[in-house]
Amino acid sequence: MLSGGLIILISVAYLILLFAIAYYGDKSSTGQRLANHPLIYSLSLAVYCSSWTFYGAVGRASTTGWEFAATYLGPVLVFIFGWRMIEKIILVSKQQNITTIADFISSRYGKSQSLAVLVTLIAVLGTMPYIALQLKAVALSYNAIAPGATEALSKGSDTALFVALLMGIFAVLFGTRHIDATEHHPGMVLAVAFESIIKLTAFLSVGFFVTFYLYDGLGNTLSLISDQIRYTPTFQSPFAGSFLTETVLACAAVICLPRQFHVTVVENTHPKHLLMARWLFPLYLILLGLFVLPIAVAGMDIFAGSAIDADSYVLMLPLVAGWEHLAVFAFIGGLSAATSMVIVASITLSTMVCNDIVMPLLLRIRWLRLSKSGDLGALLLRVRRITILGLMILAYFYYRIFGDHARSPHLVYWHLWPRSNFCPQLLAVFIGKKAPDKVYWQA
Repeated sequence: MLSGGLIILISVAYLILLFAIAYYGDKSSTGQRLANHPLIYSLSLAVYCSSWTFYGAVGRASTTGWEFAATYLGPVLVFIFGWRMIEKIILVSKQQNITTIADFISSRYGKSQSLAVLVTLIAVLGTMPYIALQLKAVALSYNAIAPGATEALSKGSDTALFVALLMGIFAVLFGTRHIDATEHHPGMVLAVAFESIIKLTAFLSVGFFVTFYLYDGLGNTLSLISDQIRYTPTFQSPFAGSFLTETVLACAAVICLPRQFHVTVVENTHPKHLLMARWLFPLYLILLGLFVLPIAVAGMDIFAGSAIDADSYVLMLPLVAGWEHLAVFAFIGGLSAATSMVIVASITLSTMVCNDIVMPLLLRIRWLRLSKSGDLGALLLRVRRITILGLMILAYFYYRIFGDHARSPHLVYWHLWPRSNFCPQLLAVFIGKKAPDKVYWQA
């Protein structure tokens, strides 16, 4: 059995490595040139794949059949057939010095401040449950891989608090060391690209393990999948249920998610980088989805009748076979998926909250005399840091209050919104989530 202390040590060491990569990308001229390479830009787009793509896609495949593929299909279609639209968005954003999706949407309506505030509030409310899911993913995967951990970290809630604080600190270190008028973070982009490589490699490793070790080759694995598809009702039609709706939402999410808009548009240093991203990012998604069915079917076969959660098959299959090192690697892959999403999302949201809500309010307070200050950089950094930590704490409490109410951890929670209300549909437009009782959404 793996030691909880060892897992924590490996995780912290990995996060320190990420910080070192980000520091190199920010401070070194070589690192900055590397961060501006189209390959790195293309890999950074995989921040779209969070921990619930890494774990939850397998769970979706084992419970809802083909619906898991919609999460991958939407972005593939957008980048293959709609990359000219993305290029136009990038060109317009560079011309108008757009730094967030709130800026972009408000600029389409005469730089409306009230609209920017509305978009910011929607983005924060919509992303909060998503960040909470990342905390839950890391907490549950830690508890699954190291059930013998010390009592202080053995419960999911305590683990989630530790993860929330750690991710908040690293988000502050990653994205608020200095103020850049363009909001470019070359170090962060370099670290996110590295994490994209790690999570893809980890997932493929588990897939190859299942295919060529557990089932002795591709032929046996395909036969098992074929039998499962033949006798499982959820696999009968790939277009049944909410598949088409989820595909449309995924198409919107790859542009409208605040973190996705940031890496795709704001962090883009040259529109020609899309020429590589238009095929490399879809290829990445195809590779990431390649072994979802084999892992899901293997878990359904081996853990049939047990209480093992389908979302944990990526970790549990190597563990039951005695491949503990592979299980640790899979855990690091899931950690990479979670940290990349949380860091980019929190940095983006803190920028939106700071620029569109907090600073306009502070500038209207006359006795502060901020309008006469020649340098507001220190105040901007302080506001963003407080916002990031505040978001992480709120996400933790959201997880504590609502997280255990959901029957399946890869669903996005909409407890704040009444049923049959316009707000969920509005959120779906901007952040690619679901309206209640309409679509199950994961990414």
